[in-house]
Amino acid sequence: MLRHLTQHDLVRSDGCARYAAGHHVHWIHAKKCRQEPGQAVEILLTAGDVREDGWVELRPAFDYAGGLPAVWTHAPDVLRETLAGHRGRVYWLSRWHALKLVDGDARVAGLVNVAFEGGELCGGAGSGQG
Repeated sequence: MLRHLTQHDLVRSDGCARYAAGHHVHWIHAKKCRQEPGQAVEILLTAGDVREDGWVELRPAFDYAGGLPAVWTHAPDVLRETLAGHRGRVYWLSRWHALKLVDGDARVAGLVNVAFEGGELCGGAGSGQG
């Protein structure tokens, strides 16, 4: 389970305490994603799509979705680990700059706050704490 996402309204930590873009999902951010999701675009995302530097190329699951941005996360190793065990769908919530993981029962398994600009990785070897 992604330690830096919100699940069942509990904020989890991976050693980083930042709520900046690309870092933790604040409870207010999670609430807005749930109440006012905006357009949710289903994407194809696997552990192999998450680069060591935190960048992720988003690929739409369907052609009609158009082009999607590249996004950044502060803990790529944690996201890769989560995606490796994820057996559901993933959606891009452009309004909130978030990835929404949905399990096989159509329940939200987690949210990942992403950024459009990279930064220093948190919690990894050779990186400072965010």
